[in-house]
Amino acid sequence: MTTLELVEHLREKFKDKILKAETPVHDMVMITIDRNDITDVTRHIFHDMGARFVVTIGTDGRENGSEYLLDYVFSLAADHLFLTVRQHIPEAELWFHSVMTDANIPAVNWAEREVQDLLGIKVKNHPDPRKLVLSDDWPEDLHPLRRDVKHDINPPSDLKNKVKLKDPPDGSTVVPIGPFFPVLEEPAYFRLFVEGEKVVGGDYRGFYNHRGIEKIADSQLNYNQVPFLAERICGI
Repeated sequence: MTTLELVEHLREKFKDKILKAETPVHDMVMITIDRNDITDVTRHIFHDMGARFVVTIGTDGRENGSEYLLDYVFSLAADHLFLTVRQHIPEAELWFHSVMTDANIPAVNWAEREVQDLLGIKVKNHPDPRKLVLSDDWPEDLHPLRRDVKHDINPPSDLKNKVKLKDPPDGSTVVPIGPFFPVLEEPAYFRLFVEGEKVVGGDYRGFYNHRGIEKIADSQLNYNQVPFLAERICGI
């Protein structure tokens, strides 16, 4: 399948739901749709076309006179193509539908929670919308990857926003692992819910060493400086 054939297929399938189709680079198709159509489009791409979910990208485009943008990127490996599904999120209505839940794409779980944390765009119908990336004492209404938040901000601690851990199922025992454990590279807290030797559930709290390199790279560094920072952090 070529990029042209991919666009033709999507236009034939979804007709006027495809608001815009373009090829920003030779091996990627980007389609823009209304956010209310995201479930049908991504379900077809993932389940019918056999694409693999890669990443979700949230962007604050207000400085450029645009809105917030939310992109879901898929890979069509057999055709050596990427397919990006873009939706515009107006500042007056900061919400989006959960692709994880509504389109049954489990891998999107954390990506949607990260967008909610870092940009303040609320996800609808997510099974676990709790805070993921931000620390327990981070203020509720402060979202660090918005363009109007400074990179060196030091907000006051607000522990009333501490994440509530899941309750274990009836009859199960909690086995805690972490936050410090010999085989973990960084602090992370796992709570396994077990019945005898069978794990029946669990809970996770991590990102204790979140360093904010995305914000620094986005606001303080140029294109050539970003790789040096990323390599230094990854090597620790």
